[in-house]
Amino acid sequence: MTSAAAGRRGMQQATPDLLARSVTGVEVSLPVAGPGARSFAFLIDWTIRALLAIAWFVVAAVTYNGAWSLAQPFNPDALWFGLVLTPPAAIYCLYHPVLEIAMRGRTPGKRIAGLHIVTREGSSPGIGAILTRNVFRIVDSFPLLYPIGLMTAMLTPEHVRVGDIAAGTVLVYDRTRTAVAPVTTARGALWQSAAARAARLSGGKADSDADAVQLADDYRMLAHDLARARAQIPGSRAHEFLEATYAHTHATLYKPRWSPGRGLLALFRDQIPQAAHELRSHIAWSTAIFVLTVASGYALVRLYPGLIALFSSPELIASVEKGQLWTEGMLNVVPSSILSLQILTNNIVVSLVAYCAGFVFGLGTLYILGLNGMMLGAVFAFTGLHGLEGSLLRFVVAHGLVEISVMCLSGAAGAAVGEALIRPKHGSRAESFRIAARQSGRLLLACAMLLVGSGIIEGYISPDPDVPLWAHVAIGVAYWVVMIALLRGWFFGRRRGKLTPAASGAAAHTPQSLTARATPR
Repeated sequence: MTSAAAGRRGMQQATPDLLARSVTGVEVSLPVAGPGARSFAFLIDWTIRALLAIAWFVVAAVTYNGAWSLAQPFNPDALWFGLVLTPPAAIYCLYHPVLEIAMRGRTPGKRIAGLHIVTREGSSPGIGAILTRNVFRIVDSFPLLYPIGLMTAMLTPEHVRVGDIAAGTVLVYDRTRTAVAPVTTARGALWQSAAARAARLSGGKADSDADAVQLADDYRMLAHDLARARAQIPGSRAHEFLEATYAHTHATLYKPRWSPGRGLLALFRDQIPQAAHELRSHIAWSTAIFVLTVASGYALVRLYPGLIALFSSPELIASVEKGQLWTEGMLNVVPSSILSLQILTNNIVVSLVAYCAGFVFGLGTLYILGLNGMMLGAVFAFTGLHGLEGSLLRFVVAHGLVEISVMCLSGAAGAAVGEALIRPKHGSRAESFRIAARQSGRLLLACAMLLVGSGIIEGYISPDPDVPLWAHVAIGVAYWVVMIALLRGWFFGRRRGKLTPAASGAAAHTPQSLTARATPR
């Protein structure tokens, strides 16, 4: 055994094992990665994505400027935004989800550290689980440098961060990289043949249909021999090889169909509509809270105009008192492309805050929705006192219908997670949190997509005085219908009617008898 392998084995022995029950009766043992190994892999990935993003920015900026200069132009245009700024941001933000999907639960950093992602049943995660764990990176990294994620990884028995709890995933060591084949014997040759077959099939390659059928026989044979090895020769080279091969065969046998196209289709056709359906009561309550606070803010300022100072800036108040809406001339100051980016960033931040605030037992959601509702009602009342309510409605209606709906959806998703912490409905508090977070994470993904369209509309159409009122209304209503169609799955072949629970990820391909638990080594 090499010194590197020995060192990694020593690290594994200090961490717990994830034991996934199998239909063979012999549990699959997977060594869980501790906070140190997780941090090591993360630092490698962070370095890679930072270098890639910086490299793109430098090359694109020099190309755009036509000289060795990285300075932003005085009046940046859409080309600067699209060529220089957006790609580095996309590289940095999408590095983990894209590579974890493409590399089946791995990234370059995880591969170097000898780690990979599995479900709690010991199989490969589906696309929905990977997207969920990456959406929750925002929670883990709050407010900066991943303090929440690192704390949960240190305190939880399986060293998981919030994203892993939500997605039902665990980061484990890849034993196949350190396991050494046993001395050549008749039985050892069968083990090596089984390991080679599992490696081929896990990569989607098979010599024949019989090769795939033989995998089930290998699974039973490995389970039998592993049980004997655990009892008679624990810690031996043969035992370690059997542990690695059995776990790899288990993951191969129970892996979900790894098709990004089918996974995304299932996500948008089944899982997002199902999440919206399951959270319908929370969505109704969030909407009711927002509507009531809008009415309250409107009534307060209508009766006591001086209270507008509690909700608006002095500049906004001064502009309205002069009979001019603060949005007039906006396009003459900021280009539409830059304005859309600023609006999109602000909207996503507000929605994420509304979502994360719900984790505080739902109280944060009440505060965020109430505050924004009262502000909107107060501003409409104040502009109405100065005869500008029509102008404000004209500005808001095109993007506001979906933007406000997304805020209510985000708040509802956060409130559902908060309720799971207060009043668990599915066994333990952790299990209730995982189910609620998985549902809400899918809904949050749909919200982020809808906010992209709202940002474009608010940047290009809403402040444009040449677009008539009827066009603003038509665009707003049409985009709201698009939102409903997305949340119902109509764009992707789902028929109108009663929704049924949709299986997703590895759970759809894993037997009901498979459960998991952690135990110290």
